[in-house]
Amino acid sequence: MLTIYIAGSFKHKHGVRLLGRELRALGCRILDWTDKAVPPAGLTPAQRRIWMDTDHDGGAVYAFCRDACRTADLVIYYGASGQDAGVEVGLAAGAGTPVLGVCGPLEGPGLMLHGAVDCWVDSIEDALEAVAVLVAAGDAQGRQDRQDRPEPSRSAPLEKLCRAVRARRAKGSAGL
Repeated sequence: MLTIYIAGSFKHKHGVRLLGRELRALGCRILDWTDKAVPPAGLTPAQRRIWMDTDHDGGAVYAFCRDACRTADLVIYYGASGQDAGVEVGLAAGAGTPVLGVCGPLEGPGLMLHGAVDCWVDSIEDALEAVAVLVAAGDAQGRQDRQDRPEPSRSAPLEKLCRAVRARRAKGSAGL
């Protein structure tokens, strides 16, 4: 089962939840920050922003997200998101976790974000198709090991992502 963390802005919480639901339908496990990032009821939008920026739960939301970026099989960047999602992508890249980036509708990622993402797609639909390929590639890899059949051809960025996810999962199954 492919374990995925979705790095996205709190302003995209609803979209992140919907994407997570679709990924679960593909058979993926989601490390879901949206259940953890819940400000107390009755706060104004400005107060909710302050609550989110200061993590009043003693750093629990930060710790969950940090650990998820380090341990997931794949991180998906849900753009356009702010500096926190960019930091999450950096944490993932630093830990060797492959990153699939979904460009925001008006986003042109900067040098660091662009470079930390293994494969960029233009839409959520494209991201879901890429994850479906990853899930199928994992299944096919097991069959290929047994039958020595070549995998179907893919675009170079998606192939890079597939190799990175396979390497990450092999490292994880080795007890690391």
